[in-house]
Formats: sequence, structure tokens, C-alpha cells
Amino acid sequence: MSNFKSMDQGHLKLSEIGKSFRDRSMSPNTPYQDLEAQNLTQSFHSEDESNNEDEDADEDDEDDEPVPILSHSWAPTSVLGASKQAVSAPQTPKFYKSSSIAGPPTSQLSGLPPLHRTISNPSQITKEDLNKLQSFTKNYIIPAAKWAYSPISSKVKPSSASSNNVVKYKIEYSVFKPLRHLRPIKSEKDFIIHWRKIVEDETNEPFDFPANFITKASFNNIIDEVVKVIEEEQIFPERIAAGSSGSYFVYNRNNKNPQVLERVGVFKPKDEEPYGPVSPKWTKWLHRTFFPCFFGRSCLIPNLGYISEAAATVMDQQLLSYIVPHTEVINLRSPTFYYSYFDKSEVINKLPQKIGSFQLFLKGYTESINWLRSYPIPNDVSTLPQTSEVIIGEDETVQDTQFKWSKTSLRQFREEIEKLVILDYIIRNTDRGLDNWMIKIEWILKRKTKNGSKIYTPIVKIGAIDNGLAFPWKRPDAWRSFPFGWLFLPLSIIGQPFSLRTRNHYLPLLTSKFWWEQTVEKLRATFEKDNDFSHRLWLKQLAVLKGQAFNVVEILKLSYAGPLELTRRENLEVIDEVISVPKSVTNNKLLREMQQSIYDIGGYENGYSPYTPRINEEEEEDDDDEEDEEEGEGDSNISEENGHEEIISPISTNVLVADTTPLLAGSPDIQYKGRYLEDINGFEYNLQHDASSNYQERSNTTAVIERIIKANSQPPVFTWC
Repeated sequence: MSNFKSMDQGHLKLSEIGKSFRDRSMSPNTPYQDLEAQNLTQSFHSEDESNNEDEDADEDDEDDEPVPILSHSWAPTSVLGASKQAVSAPQTPKFYKSSSIAGPPTSQLSGLPPLHRTISNPSQITKEDLNKLQSFTKNYIIPAAKWAYSPISSKVKPSSASSNNVVKYKIEYSVFKPLRHLRPIKSEKDFIIHWRKIVEDETNEPFDFPANFITKASFNNIIDEVVKVIEEEQIFPERIAAGSSGSYFVYNRNNKNPQVLERVGVFKPKDEEPYGPVSPKWTKWLHRTFFPCFFGRSCLIPNLGYISEAAATVMDQQLLSYIVPHTEVINLRSPTFYYSYFDKSEVINKLPQKIGSFQLFLKGYTESINWLRSYPIPNDVSTLPQTSEVIIGEDETVQDTQFKWSKTSLRQFREEIEKLVILDYIIRNTDRGLDNWMIKIEWILKRKTKNGSKIYTPIVKIGAIDNGLAFPWKRPDAWRSFPFGWLFLPLSIIGQPFSLRTRNHYLPLLTSKFWWEQTVEKLRATFEKDNDFSHRLWLKQLAVLKGQAFNVVEILKLSYAGPLELTRRENLEVIDEVISVPKSVTNNKLLREMQQSIYDIGGYENGYSPYTPRINEEEEEDDDDEEDEEEGEGDSNISEENGHEEIISPISTNVLVADTTPLLAGSPDIQYKGRYLEDINGFEYNLQHDASSNYQERSNTTAVIERIIKANSQPPVFTWC
């Protein structure tokens, strides 16, 4: 009887609690604290524990703590008392159609009080709950907000992560055809010899490294000193007011006088670029936020200007021009940098490092727009003197104000401009105005007179800065054409044909497969430093770059063509098609199929091609003696002309096979002497062997065949800006 009595009392208490909550139910948004309901709940809880003393110890421990009322939650009123006799929900919850809240079946809830929205008592929130909430906010909410506010990565991507998966870039067939008298370089040794020849020809002095040349170790030492000055001496970089991005002058101690601070470089963070997430220039923020369709350069990859700065240095050094200050991608941090709200800190060591480009500072240079105002370029060259030598006293110092134009200085300045023209055209710089390249006068001591006077001659040097808006993935075909700033120079500079020195400088480089293989690998390694690197967009960038270089090569071959003719060339792209070449088959066996299917079929069938000049036997390297004897015996197609043999290809009775055939020209590992092609070619070899076999996979290598296509682009609307 006592048990039944206790159960009746329990139900009575439950009904009282339910009635109290129903009478005092309020809106879910209204604060609610009911002391009477809390007292009823606690009293029922204590009475229920006394009636269940025979329960297990674990269950008693669970009932010792009062069950808090859930904040803004729906629950049966019987559950508020945490009665042991309440109906428990099934293990597999059932969701109602009108709500995503799980609950027991309706049949099990029959006879129970209805659901009511309740609000918890703040006094029952423990310190442990607050700690959990703070930990959750710190570990999840704040990082998510950081990611949403600043989605651009801020660390250098390890170059070794992807270098192991990249196959060595090997060109099997190149569209860049060399001239007969200008053979392309074929090795690193040829590259160094060509560099020495260029420098000695320009300076008429023994070889010396250019002023912009710096070794990797020296550059790393400068960066270490800069970091020490910023983080230890608290001498922070200074933001540059000009420009559309967050750029900073970086300072360092002078090597000769450590007490003197000097500008050593310019740092441009990635996230502070014109359309970066934390750009400090409010005008670009307005452009990005309110006018995204009318501003920017659609032909460029967004927020990749810092990589373009470093890639321009790579291209400049590969071209042996050395007009771009040395630039690399580094990490720096400073309180003067612009940070988001979540990254700001008064302690410099707690600030995140920013990835960006660091360009060495050019000393003694002046912006071209200001320099040309002081020394305007003359249009009438015939009235100029031959030389512009300056004679000064023994104790005097030559000044830039003594500079005057002459035919010699104008020719030398034009050759410097041609370096800028070729570099800008190849990388397709869309921001080469008169304020983005600099000029400096270097006075060279020629000789001393008997009375102690000194004779100086001026050398005009240029520096190409601000190369961040280059390397587009397509041609400018939107609203603006982005013309080159040097196009507005006088015709005495820009309207003349390219000089012979410029042609001898660049043609052996741009027509070399070895040079292109080295250049593409270095450029790719630079672009891969960005965490957002896209292989698909990189291939498009490379196609545009090679298409521009192809136009440069074709113009340099014409003695009458200059920068104006170069800018009028048709827009082309050079596509890299990757093929699989058997290692066990020599290039001779691939020649027939490549001639028939890739290039210049009509020319070979007619017995003439401008790309197969006859090379004297003395200039060619002899093959193995055994091959000569085997191929020389019984050949009836060998004829003699001008004292040397010509070998007729089995493709056609009028086709000559030489070491300068268009498909294999300039390859450093191919040694040709006129002879018959072997019977089997690479195409037939692949047909006769199983490509899926392990042996075939091991015996194949990957190579590139270049193909020229017309760029699919429309002319821009505005061609003058």
C-alpha cells in the first residue's frame, strides 16, 4: 500500500508542477524565473530519492544533482521533475514533420502534460560551462571569422612539396627556329660564354657582373639583417603613400657606417595588393566593394602581383638584360603593416608573418617621367654632336647637369630601351607607364689628359620596377588594351629598327630549346610558391608568354622591323602538348612521322624548306664509324654536290635530312650527319609494342611538342588607356 501511496503522491506532485508551469508560461523571448516551480521541483526530487533507496549506487549518484531546466528548449513537464517513473524515449528518435526536434512516439506521450517552452535559471550555469563556451569560441568561432575575413594564405608554399611530382620539362619539338648564322645555345657553358660576350661588347671592358647582379647568399644576408632591424631594433618599414597597394620602404644599416639607416628594399605583401582583403588604400576598397565589374584587370590572376614581381626578375636574368632589381618572395612582419582586427597585436612576435615580394632598392635612379622632363629626347638626330664627352678639372666632380644628348648617347639609350621593350612584350606587362621605370646616368672615365684633366662619357642606364601586373593568362580583351608606356617615346627611339647588338643578344637565347627548358622550370618554381597555384592557369600563362616570345623572334629576324612593328603583330599563343616518347627509339626513328604529321608537309614534298639550310660537312660532328659503314654500303641515293655528300630521305626523292630540320633543330643531344632514316619510326614502334606493359612504361619518357595557335580574343574598347 505504501508503494501505491507514494506513486499517487508522485503523480499529485507532477500535476502540481505542470499546473504551476502552465499558469506561468510566458513568451520564449521573455525572461522567466519562478522560485515556486524550482522549490516544487527540488522537493519532489528529494522525496523521490527517499522512495528509491534500494536503487544502485550509480543511479543514486546521478540523482544527487538537480536537473536544470533547459534554456529555451521544449520538453514534457514531467521531465522537469526528472521522475524515475516517467516514460523514457526510444533509442531511435522520431522526427516530427513540422519540426527537426526528435521525440518519443505520440502513443508513449499520451496522458502526459503538453510541451512548454522554458527558460533556464542563470544561477544554474556553472563555471565549467562558461569555460567550455569560451574554449569553443576561441577554437572555432574566431578562426572561422578570420578565414572569412582574410581568405588569402600568408605563408610560403614549400617548393619541395610539388617538385617531386613534376616531370622534367623536355622539349621534343620547338617552334622557335634559329637563324643560320646565329646558332642557339645548347648548354650552361654556352649560356655563360654568351653572357660574357654580351657584357664585354657593351662595356668594351673585361667581363664584370652587372650592377643588379647579386648572389643568393648575399640576398639572404640582407634579409637576415632586415629582420633583425625590424624585430630587435624596432625600426619598422614605412608605408609608401603613392601607388594603389600597400607597399613599404624597408630600412637597414649601412655597411660602411652602421649609424646610418638607408632604404634597402621595397616590400609588397600579398594581402595588401590593390584588390586584396586588407588593402590599406580605401579607393581600391571602394572599387572592389561597389564597382567590381568596372575596375581591375580581367586578364590577370587576382592577388598574384607579388609572384609576378619575382617572376619578372627570373625572366630578366634569363634574358641577360639585368634591368629589373633583384626580387624574391619572402616573409616579414611589422606593426606598421596593415592587419585585420583578429591579427593585430602590440607584441611583434605575435604578429603573423606576411608573404610578399621584396625588391632591392635602386640607388641613384630617377623616375623616367621626371628625368625626361629635364633631358627631353631630341627628334632631329642630324643636329646632334657625335659624342657627349665632358672634360673637368683634376679636383672637380662630374655632375648630371652636364649631360647633353649626342648621337652616341642616343644610340646607347635606344639599346637600353630595346631591352625594356623585349622584356615587357614577353611578360605582357599591363602597367608600364613612365612612372614605372627609372633612369640613371653613369659617368665612365675614359682617359686623363696631360694637364691632369679628366674626360668622362655618360652611359644611360634604366631600371624596370613595378612588374606586378604582368604574366596574364589571356590577352587584354575587355574594356582596356593596356598599351605599353614606351610607345609614346619619340620616333628617334621607338620608331627605329632593332639594333644588330639586340638581335645578336636575344636570338641565340629565344631560339634555344635548352634555354626554354631552363626558363620554364624556373618560372614554374616561382609561381608554385603561391598557395593558390593553379596548374591550369599556369599553362595558359605559359602559352601567352611563349606566343609573345614567338613574335619577338620573328621580328628580330627582320632587319627593318622595330618596336612599332612588334606591337602590330598578330596575337598568337604557343601550346605545349605533352607526348610519350620511347627511350629505346632514337630521334632518327621519330623523324619521318613528325615530318609527315606536324610541320611543313608541302615544303618537304616540293623539295624545299627555308628551315633546312645545307650545313657543310666540316661543321657537323661525325657519327660512330660502324653506323657510317653500314649506311654507306649499297646506297644508291647518295649524290655529290659542291664537294660534300647529300643524303636523300626515303620519304621523298627531293627531301634533304640535315641537323637543322625544323622538328629537331637545335637539340643539344642530337648529332646528325646526312644519311638514310631507319626503317621503323616512333609511331610504328608504339603500334608494335603493348603500351600497357610494364616494360613499355619504363622505357617511355615525357616530352613536349609546341604548337602555334591564334589567340581567341576580341579587341578592347578603349585602346588609348
